[in-house]
Amino acid sequence: LPISSRLWIFLFRKTAKYIFCERRYKMLTLLNRRLGFCIRYNFVRNYVLPASTDNTVDPKVMYELKKHLRNQRLLFKDGPTCLLMECHFCNNISGGEAFVNKRTGLFLCPNCDLKKNVVDIIHLYEKNCRGDAKCRDVEYKSKFTDLQSVSQSVCDKLGIRGLQSADLEHLGAQYEPNSNCLRFPLKNVANKVVGEKILHLSDRRDETIGNYNQSGLLLSNAPQKSLRVVLVSNLMDFIVLSIQRLSNTSVACLPYGLKSLPQECLPCLEKFKEIVFWFNFETTDWDVAKNFAKKLEENRCFFIRPTGTEPAPFEAYKKRFNLQHILNKATPMCHKSITTFSALKNDILSELQNIEKVNGVKWKRYPILNKILKGHRKGELTILTGPTGSGKTTFMSEYSLDLALQGVSTLWGSFEIRNCRLAATLLRQYVGYSLEDKLNEFEYWTSQFERYPLYFMTFHGQQPLKLVMEAIEHAQYIHDISHVIIDNLQFMMGMSIAQKSDKFWEQDSIISAFRSFATKNNVHVTLVMHPRKERADEDLTTSSVFGTAKATQEADNVLIIQDKRLTSLRGKKYLQIVKNRYSGDLGIMPLEFDKESLSYSTSNKKKKTSSS
Repeated sequence: LPISSRLWIFLFRKTAKYIFCERRYKMLTLLNRRLGFCIRYNFVRNYVLPASTDNTVDPKVMYELKKHLRNQRLLFKDGPTCLLMECHFCNNISGGEAFVNKRTGLFLCPNCDLKKNVVDIIHLYEKNCRGDAKCRDVEYKSKFTDLQSVSQSVCDKLGIRGLQSADLEHLGAQYEPNSNCLRFPLKNVANKVVGEKILHLSDRRDETIGNYNQSGLLLSNAPQKSLRVVLVSNLMDFIVLSIQRLSNTSVACLPYGLKSLPQECLPCLEKFKEIVFWFNFETTDWDVAKNFAKKLEENRCFFIRPTGTEPAPFEAYKKRFNLQHILNKATPMCHKSITTFSALKNDILSELQNIEKVNGVKWKRYPILNKILKGHRKGELTILTGPTGSGKTTFMSEYSLDLALQGVSTLWGSFEIRNCRLAATLLRQYVGYSLEDKLNEFEYWTSQFERYPLYFMTFHGQQPLKLVMEAIEHAQYIHDISHVIIDNLQFMMGMSIAQKSDKFWEQDSIISAFRSFATKNNVHVTLVMHPRKERADEDLTTSSVFGTAKATQEADNVLIIQDKRLTSLRGKKYLQIVKNRYSGDLGIMPLEFDKESLSYSTSNKKKKTSSS
């Protein structure tokens, strides 16, 4: 055939192939939208590659990435949490290392600050794209302008015996005289500064400042061959351990303490074979190491039990304990399937010595709840029910706000009320009055409020259980969520494909999924549920919860709002605790509503009466 004819045949085949792929893409997209999913597709090697329906990457995607790297004879290393490979998108950088999170599929290059989904990376590597990233300077610029070297008089203010100014300078510390604080640089795995951690000398309080969506660790300059790292939650513990010159051991300080461990920090810990968690048992989150260990692969994680003879590093140093001896007694995070009482003896001792911490986080707005429930504990399932219009959502919003103000990371799943209205209620309860007539204060209060760990799911109305659980698991992994609220459970029902006619079976499966999630991930789950239709003059009981008895059987705590104002002239509204698996104490808490602040808190009322 002549050249022109062959060219037309070639173009026709390409066009037909493109049209076929486009039609297949539209058909699959429409089908998955009908099913309630949102799935992206990426064309790689003439077939459709799923980009994971949830926020956890599909194992097939990671397999395709490794397969492509082997075919192209590109070096890569399979680490505990990340896949280490060469970045092809760095400009003027030879041998730039990139990391792919094996759970979330996030491709992260610390040199060019490129962040992409692994599916997009496979597509770009297939095209052999190089140097396409717009590299920008990720070096962090400190907000302090008058940084000075650390003097010996500044070292003496810390109260650490034997601390020299050279020790702090070795850690990269600088002194800011105007704020009377020490500044430590936070660095990523490429040794670039991405933030700073501040130690206020007046009260020894930590503060972290950094760029958005970037995070790093404060790592001591230990030998390159060190295979063990000790993670601490504050700067005082970090300084004490750093000056000990521990053998073949590095020391790292978490950027946000025990609140969160960003996935951007994981590459900094890839080279270590042992990770030891040594946290302050004075805090209510002393068991947060178990959650962090799931991100870092539990097989290489150890922890120091929080007992009186093994306190946090700074406290142990003041009491002249042998820190190396305590470190050598670190216990593995993973236990065998069968254990003995001897292995659990130290755990029991730890709970007895820290009984107030084991009780959980105390409420500041509801002191009566502290007397009955003892506190808010991780790994439990709580059910809240009450008549329609009794104020379940309003009470639960203030209930969660109280905990969030104390650092409990909270994820709200409001399926009945839109997030904008829920956030406005939380803000009003936080401020104590409406901002409608005080709009000039809006920016101030919102800037204060957004510092607290509150997150919201964007679902509204009926949603399938699988989609909701995927979002919750992703939030728990990324943001280290400690408290999940579902308001309410009935709005999630009715979307499953099987057993459509059996509502009770569907509700039991949902409750079983949340019970399993709470226990497995050590997260407190609160479910708001509607009761069955009862007579108005009868009190609600555990049998009044809609569905079978499985809901109240699986729950650790059952709270019921009883509203007798409509059936009696002297009727009151109160919260009744009808089940308490932890301590067994039952009782009631009066609920008096303040319309101005949308609050049931007794502490707010005491403040108003004292001020008036």
